[in-house]
Amino acid sequence: MKIMRWVGLIVLVGLAYVGWRYYQIQSAAVRWEGPVKEILSEKFDKQANTTHMEYTSRIDAPVEEVFRAFQRPEDMQKYTEVIRSAKLLESEDNRKVIEVEAVILGQPQQMTLDFTFLPQEHRILMKGDSSLAAVEGEYRLTPSPDGTKTLLTYTATSEDKVNLPMPVGTQKSAARELFASTIRALNKGLAAQSAGGESATAQPQ
Repeated sequence: MKIMRWVGLIVLVGLAYVGWRYYQIQSAAVRWEGPVKEILSEKFDKQANTTHMEYTSRIDAPVEEVFRAFQRPEDMQKYTEVIRSAKLLESEDNRKVIEVEAVILGQPQQMTLDFTFLPQEHRILMKGDSSLAAVEGEYRLTPSPDGTKTLLTYTATSEDKVNLPMPVGTQKSAARELFASTIRALNKGLAAQSAGGESATAQPQ
């Protein structure tokens, strides 16, 4: 009987811990519900293990400056608290691969990001890989008519590697958090760039 009581206690403690972590994730997600000033428009559609997403934002800087800021993803941790570290693994021609440790909805995640820069097309291709999912997408930069601003459009498709133990709404909040933090970090990087500092960028998603 004592053994059964201990087993029951261990199960209850385990369930309590899972419930507590779920509450933490949900609480973090609530902060990202509703409109976000960095996001002009958003689409998030999940079917089975595949997610299609699209986000847009306006950057108050010319396309060339925005593109240049994107070309140093290894500096992203300087401009956002979401990224704890970013390590450059490969760099050749128009391609960079970095290893990132991020905090998403309060949960640590490690991922590898592979960027291909296409300056003539004002596009940045991105492939991301983590233990949870693989994502492939691109950032497309469109200049305003007067050339002083940039419309940034991010599109991506994500394939789950595991059955994620969280509601779709929470996953949507995580994707929104990543994109919004990307825009905030990008704006900080652009400010540093204008002040004569190094170019910088951030990732997200």
